[in-house]
Amino acid sequence: MSRASYHSGSNSSYRSSVRDTGVISTGGSGEDEEYGDNSSVKKMVAPPSAAAYAEELESDQVQQTNQINSLCADLNYFMCCCLPTKASGPGEVAGRLGKWFFGQSDQFISSIIVSISMIPEAISYALIAGLPPSFALQSCWISCMMTALIGGRPGMITSASGLSALLLYRLVNTNTIGATSIMFVPYVVAFAGILQTFSSFFGFGRLATNFPAPMIVGMVNGLAFLAFALQCRYAKVFPLDETDMTVAAAAAGDGKAVQIELTIALFSYFGKGLDWIQPWLNFGVYLGEVFIAFIVTMFVPKLTTFFPATMMAMLVVVAIEYGLARQFGADTPLLGDYGGVQVQYPWTTVLDPEYVLPSLASWETWKIVTGYGTALYATQFIETAIALNVVNRLDESDGPGFLVLFGQGLSNVLIGFMGGMGASGVVSMSVLADRTFGTTCLSTFMTGGMLFIFMAWGYPIINYIPLSAISGISIAMACSFIQWRSLVAVLTAFLPNSQRLLLPPQFNVDRLDVCIMAVVTAACLVVDVSALALFCIGVVVSTVIVCREKRSEEIQNREEDEEDEIEDIEKDEEEVEHVKVVQSRQSRQSVYPSASSESRSHRSSRSHRSDNQSIQGGGCSANPLDYMCDVAEGAIFPVDREVA
Repeated sequence: MSRASYHSGSNSSYRSSVRDTGVISTGGSGEDEEYGDNSSVKKMVAPPSAAAYAEELESDQVQQTNQINSLCADLNYFMCCCLPTKASGPGEVAGRLGKWFFGQSDQFISSIIVSISMIPEAISYALIAGLPPSFALQSCWISCMMTALIGGRPGMITSASGLSALLLYRLVNTNTIGATSIMFVPYVVAFAGILQTFSSFFGFGRLATNFPAPMIVGMVNGLAFLAFALQCRYAKVFPLDETDMTVAAAAAGDGKAVQIELTIALFSYFGKGLDWIQPWLNFGVYLGEVFIAFIVTMFVPKLTTFFPATMMAMLVVVAIEYGLARQFGADTPLLGDYGGVQVQYPWTTVLDPEYVLPSLASWETWKIVTGYGTALYATQFIETAIALNVVNRLDESDGPGFLVLFGQGLSNVLIGFMGGMGASGVVSMSVLADRTFGTTCLSTFMTGGMLFIFMAWGYPIINYIPLSAISGISIAMACSFIQWRSLVAVLTAFLPNSQRLLLPPQFNVDRLDVCIMAVVTAACLVVDVSALALFCIGVVVSTVIVCREKRSEEIQNREEDEEDEIEDIEKDEEEVEHVKVVQSRQSRQSVYPSASSESRSHRSSRSHRSDNQSIQGGGCSANPLDYMCDVAEGAIFPVDREVA
């Protein structure tokens, strides 16, 4: 074999072995000059070259593309975007619809339960704001249907909220010029919706999904305490009659818009100043029915999940109310006694004659609209962010913050046009939807649709549901989403550090986080509404700054990692080039012409002497180059031991 042919064959085999196996073989049994390995076959893993790195990146991109295509195919399948087969007749159409309704039965049952439970809660918020119940009910069904159609968070319920009602209460009681203060509500709600829509394009959706954990826990605990207090309103006398529940009956406010007044939210939810229901027998029966509904809602799911526990609790209380209580003369309040759900025209707009809107040409009007609209936007954003984070933890997935803000912004603009009080994410109803397996956008849409049906046509039946059943279910939901461990952590924060180290991690919370939770909870319960709005705005601004700093730090770390990867690739390429040089030297030194038996014997004896010299010299030959040549010749032309 000639030198050129052997050299070319060695290089081709080297390239093929590196490409196929990623292992470099040094070929002969000689000693490498640098590594000093005496093994018969020298192997080491080849470092990745630039081409291999590019090929790996390309394969990763192809794999990601395939995963995205597979996900899109699954979404098309579940959203019925694929081409359906043609139905042969009305019978097959009815059969397909029946199968679809049966497959989505959990979503429909959840929408019925949530919509019924939403009615008294929305009416209570309207009473807190000093508005007719129609304002809150309009907000509920419009927001649920709009957010579901645009693509909001699956399983998150949006409706009228209590903190927004406290803010609107100040607006309704403000002394205005040229129009009654209630006529500013559509403008304020629409302005808040416009701010919410535009904020979704500036990264506020990401901010809503990355709220600090202490703030979330503090707000959730505060909302849970307010939900407990709200149930007391259902056991009190309803303060309005039919004439008071119209828009035209609203009186002008007499307070100042900039007046600083301490308004304790807990008292507003509790219904301070309202009388309890009489006689006391009715009140005792009411408490008993609340307790039964609470027990059924809390403990039936531990026995079976075949039938929703909330629906079972409602049916049990209805049976007790009409089968036992009313037979002995004990009448508890019904939904019809608490304002009812009848809205004569659920599609009323601000263009109707009963609305006399203020002129937008006045500077006074713009001051009121922009001031209260900005505060309402901040309050709704905080409530939505808290509800979104709670639902994310329940479903163990991240919701689309952009779509949530964008959808709610558009729905609030429409709510303002339809004469509502605005809507935001509600934790209590979202937890109720999750407990009744309503975790899709279909459930949210049907919740709004069922509420509209109840308002327009179904009120003769819904009005006979006892308020005690709804109150018991609401208390069970509040107990399920309150963070009990955080309350224990507040107590353990006063212990010395030596004892705190012995506690489990969930109770050994940092004192600063405990302080933040306590401050936020207190702000929800007792702080004045205007101060709460400013507090929300300050939290939003500070959180935006923190998120921006975190984002810039992530970008800087990513750039440093990319520079390190480039340096590693260059070092690997240099090492590969070095291995190629060593391999080519060994291949050139291993090429010799054919020899006779005498020359073989001579080489054998010389190799034997070299070995003796190597042994006598402590393992290294006197001439390392001769030693390498001898070993290479022995590998190419092996000597028969019997002949030698």
